[in-house]
Amino acid sequence: MKPPLKVFTILFVTDRPRSQITRFLRHHTKNLLLARTKEEALSILEKESVDIAIFWHNEALDILKMTTKKDIWSLLVTKKDPDILFEALNLGVKRVLEEPVKLKDLKDVLDRFESELFIKRAREYNNFMLHQYKDAIDSSNIVSKTDINGIITYVNEEFCKISGYSKEELIGKNHNIVRHPDVPKAKFERFWKTILAKRIWKGTVKNRAKDGSTFFVNTTVIPIIDWKGDIAEFVAIRYDVTQSVLLQEKLQKKEKELEALNKELEKRVEQKTKELLELNRTLEERVIKEVEKNRQKDRLMFQQARLAALGEMLGNIAHQWRQPLMELGILFYKLKKSPQAIEEVYNKGTAILERMSQTIIDFQNFFSPTKQKERFFVLETIKNTLSIMEGSLKRNMIDVKIKSKQDIEIYGYKNEFSQVILNLLANAKDALAQKEGEKRVVIKICQIKESAKVEIYDNAGGIDPDLMEKIFEPYFTTKQKGTGMGLYMSKMIIEGSMRGELKASNFKNGAKFTIKIPLKV
Repeated sequence: MKPPLKVFTILFVTDRPRSQITRFLRHHTKNLLLARTKEEALSILEKESVDIAIFWHNEALDILKMTTKKDIWSLLVTKKDPDILFEALNLGVKRVLEEPVKLKDLKDVLDRFESELFIKRAREYNNFMLHQYKDAIDSSNIVSKTDINGIITYVNEEFCKISGYSKEELIGKNHNIVRHPDVPKAKFERFWKTILAKRIWKGTVKNRAKDGSTFFVNTTVIPIIDWKGDIAEFVAIRYDVTQSVLLQEKLQKKEKELEALNKELEKRVEQKTKELLELNRTLEERVIKEVEKNRQKDRLMFQQARLAALGEMLGNIAHQWRQPLMELGILFYKLKKSPQAIEEVYNKGTAILERMSQTIIDFQNFFSPTKQKERFFVLETIKNTLSIMEGSLKRNMIDVKIKSKQDIEIYGYKNEFSQVILNLLANAKDALAQKEGEKRVVIKICQIKESAKVEIYDNAGGIDPDLMEKIFEPYFTTKQKGTGMGLYMSKMIIEGSMRGELKASNFKNGAKFTIKIPLKV
């Protein structure tokens, strides 16, 4: 395997193109330039970047005199002649080889040239890179250098900008020129102890500018050690953190204010808690009183509703008794005209009195004060309620039909349920009283899943949609002499006492009230 070709550019100026040296150089480097004449050599030297020039030419000295490139590593191959050797050295020739040239000697010279060139280029490259690093640090950081006593020997532009001093004002001065008086001496003593021990020191420093303003810098101080191991100087690299420090100070101040505010709020909360506990205690007493007032109010409303129902019932009883009383009057008239008919009159009169007595019993059962829940049948209860209103309904020529396939047993307050049915029938009766033509009320009873359902609807024209949401409110009525308590109390009984549901809607040409009561409560 052939060794890799060198990267240096070699110019070989020779008037012997087929020489052994030419063949050697072709294998030695991949960047070989050949010149046969003085003109070719001068042209190449002016145009190309040549690292090493080998002159084996009769006009070699003339070429060296005429070229402007004086930093080329040059080798002269010539005959032994002291005058030529002296002049060549004056022209900057690095090495002279006598003819005939040994390839080993040529190789040794080229290796030495290339080694020295490599070192030179590496040094130039390092200097070039170091210069860029320095520019990068100078342009982005605040840099200064001091001697071992703290005397400033170098500052960059960023240092001048933040401190307000010029370079002339800083060079030769002690670094204490930017020291802030608030910084304790103990901190600087620890600082000097660290760097004099050849250790790097890092920290945030509070400084004072020329105009008296304060600035903060994150600082790294590095001791530079010479080849003897002694401290030659100190390099300090900083960056401005003034805004961050000021913001941190503001945040700390706010935290203290918030902490104080929190303590004050805790005291206020504690005081308000005591006040709320006291208020809660008094509110509990007031709630108890208000609940009792509401209970009394509810009792009063129930009483009003029952009184209204009582008035309705008295009217029904009057209607129920009017016919039997008339019959009794006829019987007494017959007895007066025909005393022999006393037994017939007695039997008929007794039957009439029994009917009147039953009316009183139904009336008493309806208004019984019992509040015990009991099991009862819906259809049976509705029929008993209808019997109380029979006379009033007939007088108003209202036809009532009951649709039910079976009687349904429920658990609840029988008398209150009867009162609800009575209220709904009374409302239907009042609405139909003003109507001409057929007057009809239909009561439909059925079971839907786990509930008993009762629908009562009429053909009285229905409820005004604008009033639909208000009809169950207390004291709301559309009647001239109404109390406004009937539907309100009915809803309370069904939904409050019996855990059911009472709703109103319009159905065909009338109003419909739907009652749902769970079978199991």
